[in-house]
Amino acid sequence: MVEWSLITPALLVYSLGTLTPGPANLSIANLAMSQGRQAGFILAAGVITGSLCWGVMTALGVSTLLLSEPRFLLALKFLGAVYLFWLAYKAIKSLAVPLRPTTKVSRADHKDFRYYWQGVSLHLTNPKAILTWLTVTSIGLSPHSTPWATVLLVILCALIGMTIFSLYAFCFSTSRAQQILVRYHRLITLFCAGFYTLVAIGFLLSIG
Repeated sequence: MVEWSLITPALLVYSLGTLTPGPANLSIANLAMSQGRQAGFILAAGVITGSLCWGVMTALGVSTLLLSEPRFLLALKFLGAVYLFWLAYKAIKSLAVPLRPTTKVSRADHKDFRYYWQGVSLHLTNPKAILTWLTVTSIGLSPHSTPWATVLLVILCALIGMTIFSLYAFCFSTSRAQQILVRYHRLITLFCAGFYTLVAIGFLLSIG
C-alpha cells in the first residue's frame, strides 16, 4: 500500500530542494544561455541521471551504508570541491573566448555527450544530493513501506527533477535570455565562477 501521507511531503521537500538555486541549476541556466537549448537539455539529463543514481542507492540502503564510513563523506566533499573549482576555472577561462550567438544549434559539438557527463559528475560529486535523498526517503518511507512505494517515490522524484531542470534549460535559452547574456556576459560568468568557488570552499570548510 502506498502511504501518500508520507510520500506527498517527501515530494514537496524534493521539489523545493531541486528548485532552490545550486550548482546544477546554475550550470544548466548558464549553459543554456551560452550554448543553446539542446546543450542545456543534455546537461539537465546528466544531472537527473546523477540524482537518480543517489536516489536508487538511497532507496536500497547503499547510501546509508556508505555514510556509515566517515571517510566516504569527507572524500565526496573533497571531490565535489575540486570539481567545482574546476568549473570556476573553466568559467574564468571562457572570458577569453568571444561570445557567439546561439540562435541555432548547428555545431556538431552537441552530438557528443560531454555535457551529459558533466551533469552526471556534477551531481555525483555533490554531497548535498545524497543528503537530500536521505531526507526525502526518511520522510516518504516507513518501515512498513512496500518495495513498490520505494520505486514510486524514486520515479516521481525523477519526473519532478526532470521537469524542473528541463524548465531551467528551456527558459534560459529563450531569445530574451540570450539578450541578457550578451549584455551582461562578463558579469554572469564572474557570478558563476564566484558561486562555484564559494560552494567549493563551503564543502572544504565542512570537512573540518
